[in-house]
Amino acid sequence: MKRSLETQDSIIRAAVRCLSSNGVGALTVGAVARRAGVSSGLVHYHFATKQRLLAAAAERLLERRTAERLGALGSGAGLVALDRLWQATQRSADDGAERATLDLVALAGENADVGRLVAHGRQRERTALRERLPALFAELGAMPVAVDETAEVVATFIDGIGLTLAAGADAAVVRSAFDAFWLALIAAGQSGRRP
Repeated sequence: MKRSLETQDSIIRAAVRCLSSNGVGALTVGAVARRAGVSSGLVHYHFATKQRLLAAAAERLLERRTAERLGALGSGAGLVALDRLWQATQRSADDGAERATLDLVALAGENADVGRLVAHGRQRERTALRERLPALFAELGAMPVAVDETAEVVATFIDGIGLTLAAGADAAVVRSAFDAFWLALIAAGQSGRRP
């Protein structure tokens, strides 16, 4: 039983690597089997269909990406948290997770399983942001303006930053945009505190 679970995990990790390096369109049972060092038959044994394999890989990739972002925001106070969020987003772009996520979002309309996973990941991230933003803004000397809306804007902006980095934009330029975005939010929060 333990060996079966280890094999299944190895196959999922290989599928995530395939998604991250080649995108959804290049994900095949054969490519995953080669990366995992197993036969295509063993991949089919564990996942039955390519769609189930894709769903397992998508779930793992989206969970990891969300956990890294939220872990970064929770790992320090104020500017330290923002620096760690930048680093997590840059790593995610560098390892292909941002591009693969965009592929999954595009596929979500056609594949109900992937659609549910993408929606769940987005909801989890936005819920965590709504919980974290008030403390983060207080650490930065501001009050958030409309936490629900701000969480949505922040999540969407971070997605955009990740995709911009994944597209090969100059990291220094993108970092400047990241910093300007947060400065604008902080300024809005500070002006909201004035009588």
